[in-house]
Amino acid sequence: MVINVVFWAAAAAAFVAAAYKAYGLRSPDSPPGLGSICLLLMTAGLALVLISDKAQHAESAIYPNLGRLLSNLCTMVAAFAILTYLLSITCSREETRIRIRRWLMVLLVTVTAMIGLFVASPLPPVVGDFGPMYHGHPTLVGYILIFVMFMGWAFSSLAVTTARYAGLAPRAALSAGLRIVTFGCVLVIIYLIEKTVVVVALWLQLGTLVPGHDRPCPSPLHPPGCVFSVGLPVLAALSLTIGMTLPAWGPAVAAPARWLRYRRTYRRLDPLWRALAAAMPQIVLPRSGPDRLSYRYGVHRRVIEIRDGLLILGPYRTSDASFRTESTSCGAESETREMAAQREALSVRRALAAYRSGQPVGEHARNPTLTEPEFQTGHKGKDPMHSEAGGDLDSEADWLMRVSSAFSASANLPEAVTQGPRPVDVHDAPGPSDPD
Repeated sequence: MVINVVFWAAAAAAFVAAAYKAYGLRSPDSPPGLGSICLLLMTAGLALVLISDKAQHAESAIYPNLGRLLSNLCTMVAAFAILTYLLSITCSREETRIRIRRWLMVLLVTVTAMIGLFVASPLPPVVGDFGPMYHGHPTLVGYILIFVMFMGWAFSSLAVTTARYAGLAPRAALSAGLRIVTFGCVLVIIYLIEKTVVVVALWLQLGTLVPGHDRPCPSPLHPPGCVFSVGLPVLAALSLTIGMTLPAWGPAVAAPARWLRYRRTYRRLDPLWRALAAAMPQIVLPRSGPDRLSYRYGVHRRVIEIRDGLLILGPYRTSDASFRTESTSCGAESETREMAAQREALSVRRALAAYRSGQPVGEHARNPTLTEPEFQTGHKGKDPMHSEAGGDLDSEADWLMRVSSAFSASANLPEAVTQGPRPVDVHDAPGPSDPD
């Protein structure tokens, strides 16, 4: 009963995923290979239904062990769908059609050979693996070896492709999905290797190292042989189903975590943003559009407004980078960034004081925020707008969030520290002393 529930649950997940993917086929701009993915998920789910214990009992009433044959043939079609999918995403349309026709001929020949070998090996109805029956039926061994070779070629090709592109994927959900598909392919390959070793060992009467291949499996986890014959195929089917659909539903599932992250960032940017907005109201941009109430939109606007404020403060910032805050950091990169954020926060606070008093430091001064990225980050030669801040919203906001936290903490420092050296008016400066 447990085996039936496991198989049917995994099959239901595959069918739902196939239906979800098939909805995209209605669009004239559907991505290449989408039909192959639908075929893969449908046949994988059907194979699990046909191999369940209750289905095998019903199918064996028609022909002995018909369920195992039909399940294996569905799995072969799933492997063919994998090959057509790989061709669709790696070859031109014309070349894809030609090579798919070739693989279709290979599939038909392979399926015909498997059916012939299976029929030539009459066996009594068996639920589960054939076990010791492989010894007296070499044609059944040939049937299994053909199945293993075709499946192994398809899933190893898919594993190589997904592993290669997982690190290059532009979206986190797509990268994670490709890695999960790779994991599922590895499980299938392990299953095929173990199956080949067991079948050959039983054929040669060498015995097996893993018990449990000579009787029906009571569960996917016990005895050990059932882990390979039931547990791995089911887990592989679920991995392929999840991995191939994760890019579609993954971002929606992760939305609450993203909301919390942007809310935290928005609130931590508040001290720096509020100080700049109070001194320079012109930097505050109007909120509009359907996303104006979202925290991501708010973080994006605050990053822009803070950067605008820092640009305005450029003439009021000193070029003296010799100031160092007391810190217990010992040279680690994260601690170096914290020290840089503290120095930047004090520089901004001093510039704000100069801005309010209307006393620029002079044309010779440079804006450390834009021209001295090493002052911010401790890494020379990197522009914080495009390296330390990452050139994207999240990494830019992360840097400004550090500065904002340090800016808030610097409010308790003595005024002499936060105000910095007072600019000297040339009219008040002492003139040259008269010679004696």
